[in-house]
Amino acid sequence: MSQLGRDVVRVRPRSARALGREALLVVAVYAVYSVIRNLAPQRSSLAEHNAWNGLRLEESLRIDVEHGINDFVVAHPWIAVPANYFYATLFLPAVIGTLVWLWIRRPQVYSHYRTALVVMTLIGLICFWLYPLAPPRLLPGAGFVDTVPYFHTWGMDSSGPSNAGVSNQYAAMPSLHFGWSLWCGTTLWRCASRVWQQVVGFLYPLLTLLVILATANHYLLDAVAGAVVFLAADRLVTVVERRRVGVPEARRG
Repeated sequence: MSQLGRDVVRVRPRSARALGREALLVVAVYAVYSVIRNLAPQRSSLAEHNAWNGLRLEESLRIDVEHGINDFVVAHPWIAVPANYFYATLFLPAVIGTLVWLWIRRPQVYSHYRTALVVMTLIGLICFWLYPLAPPRLLPGAGFVDTVPYFHTWGMDSSGPSNAGVSNQYAAMPSLHFGWSLWCGTTLWRCASRVWQQVVGFLYPLLTLLVILATANHYLLDAVAGAVVFLAADRLVTVVERRRVGVPEARRG
């Protein structure tokens, strides 16, 4: 066997083990996220109070766009049903797909983006515990339509109060749906070399933003908070990485 062949044989098991560790890490983080998120106290009265305060703030800032988008989608079932599936099914495959793409195509920056994703998720969990928030679809008297039961979307149950024992219904602030989509989009925008991949990276967060508002799962302020959490996590990881390699603060850019 040639020297190159022997090198490939030696490297391949290490790569497989590294990939296995990364897969286990991602699964473990998501499992812990799901458990802790659902263990957060479901303080409905406080969550509704916070939601009304948020709506009043949006009204004062003239950014209360949720009703208009939700009403428009409810009037157009051909948009509403795909939006339901988009919201319920795409976020996790998009994250996993981006991680796999980084692992294969951009291994030199994989660690940064994976760590930023983990940090962002952990920050989101802390916020869920400290600031419960009722999503629009669960806010009594607000006039929003929960598009899943309204259109009887196939394969999906109502996400209303009946599922409170399965999933924490008041973990809406920040919107990690939007934060994760922004992570995917920013990763592709920064790291992809093909224009169509960058276009996907640009459009995916925008579509996610429209979907979370249209389906009455989030307020605009939730999305803003999701973006802030992503940017904070990305910056924190960057600072730690630069300090680790001894890059002077004045020379960072």
